[in-house]
Amino acid sequence: MTASSRTRWPFFIALVLGAAVVAIVSYFILADRPGEAVPASGGHYVEGVTQAPDRINPLFASANQTDADLASLIFSGLVRLGPDGTPQPELASRWEITGNGQSYVFHLRQGVEWQDGEPFTADDVVFTFHAIADPAFKGDAALAALMQGVVVTARDPLTVEFRLDQAYAPFLSYLTVGILPRHLLDGLDANQLYNAPFNSHPVGTGPYAFDGSSSGGVTLTSNPTYYLGPPKISTFEFRVFPDRASLLSGLRSGSVDGAYLGDDASQTEIDILRQNAGLVARKLTGTSYDIVYLDTQLPIFSDAAVRRALRQAVNVDALLDAAGIKGARPTIDGVPQGSWAGTKSAPAAFDPGAAASALEVAGWSRRSSDGVRVKDGNVLSFTLSTSNDPAMVAMATELARQWRVVGAEAKVQPLDAASFVSDSLLGRNFQAALAVVSPGADPDPYPFWHSSQAVAPGRNLASFSDPDIDDILERARQTTDTARRQDLYAQFENLFIADAPSFPLFSPPSVYVQTDRVHGFSAGLLFTPASRFSTVASWYIDTRIR
Repeated sequence: MTASSRTRWPFFIALVLGAAVVAIVSYFILADRPGEAVPASGGHYVEGVTQAPDRINPLFASANQTDADLASLIFSGLVRLGPDGTPQPELASRWEITGNGQSYVFHLRQGVEWQDGEPFTADDVVFTFHAIADPAFKGDAALAALMQGVVVTARDPLTVEFRLDQAYAPFLSYLTVGILPRHLLDGLDANQLYNAPFNSHPVGTGPYAFDGSSSGGVTLTSNPTYYLGPPKISTFEFRVFPDRASLLSGLRSGSVDGAYLGDDASQTEIDILRQNAGLVARKLTGTSYDIVYLDTQLPIFSDAAVRRALRQAVNVDALLDAAGIKGARPTIDGVPQGSWAGTKSAPAAFDPGAAASALEVAGWSRRSSDGVRVKDGNVLSFTLSTSNDPAMVAMATELARQWRVVGAEAKVQPLDAASFVSDSLLGRNFQAALAVVSPGADPDPYPFWHSSQAVAPGRNLASFSDPDIDDILERARQTTDTARRQDLYAQFENLFIADAPSFPLFSPPSVYVQTDRVHGFSAGLLFTPASRFSTVASWYIDTRIR
C-alpha cells in the first residue's frame, strides 16, 4: 500500500461519517418541523341530540339512542369492532378460542381502573354477564338469549373464561357490550339494577367520565386514567334539542359541533347544511340494507327463473333517485361493502331485455289484453307491501313501474309502519315486500336464509329452503377461522345469486354532520349509530405550535 493510499482511506471514512452525521441531524430537524400545528389537549365539544337520556347503562342502552351514545363513551367492552367489523382487543388484551370453538379465554389488560379509582378485574366481567343471563333481565332480549347456557368464570383476577354449549362464530361480536363495576352494583336484582341510581350517575372504564347532567343534557370529561391514554378533547357535552328543526338550527349557528341525522336525512337538509362552509356532512355506511322479499311459497315465486328475472329488471339507481337518496352502496347478499366478510362481486346487471327474454324462455307469455305474463293459469301479478314512509312508497312505485316493463304487475300497498313489520313481515303475510333489514354487527346470514328460520321467530321471511345453503351457513357459524368463514360466505353468495330467493338492494347512507373545527374523525362501518364515536379518543379541537 502506498503512502498516498494510506492517507486517502482515513479521509474517505471521515467524509462518510461526516455526511452521515449531517443526514441524521437534518432528519431530526425536518421531522420536528418547528412551528407546525399539532393536536393538543383541550376544547369543548357539543353533540346535539333530540332524545333525552334515560338509563346510561350499556345493558339497557338499546332502548334509547342517546343512552347508547353516552354508554359507548363512558364504558368499554371486552372487545371492540374494527372499521371492517373484525373483533379487536379492548378491555381484553388478547384471547384464545379452544375446545372446537366452545371455550373463549380472555386475558384482561393490566392496570385498568374504574373512573372512581377502583381496579378493574375479572369479577366485574363475571358480574356483568351474570346480570345479562338473569331470567328477569330487562335489557336486549337477543343478548340475553345468547347468554343462556353460557358459563362465565374468573380463572384469576385478570382471566375470564366463557364456555358455550356449542360453537357460535359470531359470539365475539356480542362482547362489545360495556362492562359494569361490580363494587358499585353487587347484590342488586334485575329490577333494582334496571332502576338503580347508578344509571343516572354512571361509572365506567371508557375514554370519558360522567361529570353532570341537567334538563338540557349531559357533560362528560376526558378520563385521565383511560388505558389507551386520555382523549384530546377535554369536555364532551350532549345537548338535548326539542326537535330536529332546532337541532339543525344549532348546527347552522355553530352552537353544535356534531349531530347524527341518520339514514332518513333528506337531501334538502343536507344541501342546506352544506351551504354553511363550516360544516362537514359525512355519509357513513351501516350494516342495514333495503331488500325486496318474495314469498317463495307462492306459485309465481317458486320458480327461480321468475325471481332472477325480476331482479335483473331492477334499476337500483332509479330507485334511489325516486327516493332522493344519494351515496348508497349496492349490496348483493346483505353484507355491506367494507365488511371483512364482503366480496368483490358486482351487483346483478340491470337488463330488462334479458329479463323479458328469460321469462319467455321459462314459459311466461304476455297476455294480449294487458301485457301481463301468464303460465299454466298463473298470472305474474302480486301485491308489493311496504311501510307508508314516503321514500319507501316512492321506491315501491318505481319498482312496480320497472317490473311492468317486463310483464310483471305489482300493486303497491303502503301500510302503517308498525303493522307492516308486525303483521305483514313478521306475520309472513305478504306476497312481495320492500323492507329494511338491520342484521347487526356480525354478517352471519344464518338467521335470514337457513330453512330452520322460516317459521317465527326466525327471520327467513321469504320461507326459503335450500339444503346446500343450509349446510354452508351451519358450517360458517361453527368455525372461528375467519378465512374459512370468508370462503364459506363466498360460496353462499354464489348460491344466493343463483336462487334469488329475495334481493338485497343497497345499504343506505347515514349522515353525520360535524363542524370543521373538529379533527381526527375516521370512518368505518356503522354497526350502530354509536359506532361514530369509535375513534373519539383521537379527535381534537385545540392545537399547539411545536
